[in-house]
Amino acid sequence: MCHEALVRLRDIGRSAVSVGSDFSVQHVLRLFQEDPELPLIAVAEQGSFKGAVSRRELLNLLSRPFAMELYAKKPADCLLEDLKGKRVVFPPDLEVNEAAVRLLAVDPALQTDSFPLVDDGECLGVVAVSDLMMAVAEQQKELLRALDRLSSRIREEVARGVKIQQDLLPPPEFRFGPLTIGAGVTTSSEIGGDFFDYFPVGENRLGVVIADVSGHGVQSGMVTTAAKASLHTLVSLGVTTPSGLLAGMNNAILATARQTLLMTCLIATLDLSAGSLSVANAGHNFPFLMRASGAAPEMLDTLSGFPLGFERDAQYPETVTAFAPGDCLFLYTDGVVESVDASGEEFGYRRLQELLPREKCLPHLLHEHLLESVFNFTGQRTLEDDVTTLIACYGS
Repeated sequence: MCHEALVRLRDIGRSAVSVGSDFSVQHVLRLFQEDPELPLIAVAEQGSFKGAVSRRELLNLLSRPFAMELYAKKPADCLLEDLKGKRVVFPPDLEVNEAAVRLLAVDPALQTDSFPLVDDGECLGVVAVSDLMMAVAEQQKELLRALDRLSSRIREEVARGVKIQQDLLPPPEFRFGPLTIGAGVTTSSEIGGDFFDYFPVGENRLGVVIADVSGHGVQSGMVTTAAKASLHTLVSLGVTTPSGLLAGMNNAILATARQTLLMTCLIATLDLSAGSLSVANAGHNFPFLMRASGAAPEMLDTLSGFPLGFERDAQYPETVTAFAPGDCLFLYTDGVVESVDASGEEFGYRRLQELLPREKCLPHLLHEHLLESVFNFTGQRTLEDDVTTLIACYGS
């Protein structure tokens, strides 16, 4: 990309509003009330930037009992000491892609909703995180338009995108003690919106995840990349519960996609020491559990929250059930059950449920066998939607 095409933070920022450090908190609150679109206010001392107060931080603080009486007449300076939000400050000439990388490095859960632009001790503007992420996405779309005008180049770049996305996926076969994992992704277009993953969380616990972004193509691929990056960052920071991971991923996707794309996602942790399975669901298809007894697969119709990227700070309840030797957990995306034949009939949950008992002992072959069953049903060798599966078998 040429130098002239670079977008810098100053290009997407709005004018800054500053107050002196001796201005009252009540005055700061009045400024926010007068401008509902104002994300934060800079605080200066003798003309030099000292810090910033965001709308969300201030409203959260003042919503506490007796907070208005306590803070109203205090100087704005005290807010910089009492508020504990992320302190993110960037120079106005920073390029937007580099800014996004730095922001994720210091705030991987993306709790920050805006940040000031400061140069030579002066606050020159404010940037909303959602605007930053959309600017990054727009640059990607501009790149795609340029490649579209150069057909030979677009084939090369799409091939690279496919490889990058494939490289983000872990191996389709994996063993974790007595657990055997078998998984696979088959996309309906060059760059898909599904992904799966697994990650150890201690010696005897394994996390598994499956997700599906609405839509296909470059933007969906960007959302899956953001989701996977935030997942592993959260795990590295010690967040290992399904509910905690979904909550963190939700805020990252909301900032990236700005509610234009949503992701359904299900995360489960398999605790071999406790013989239990914990599941949290963000609008995804309910998983199936095949018991060692050989009974028909049971659908775990657990409580489900909103898809990721729909609502900030959404909560995702967990459900715990037994998981014993011989049991298998099966996760999948809706591309399996929503595949249709020539008459418009869907493959459906019943056919999937009937197929699972015959395949549960072959985790490394399950994806291809299910895919063949879908192709035989539809009479086509192409897919209308991505198909992703993951099975975890205890003792296979």
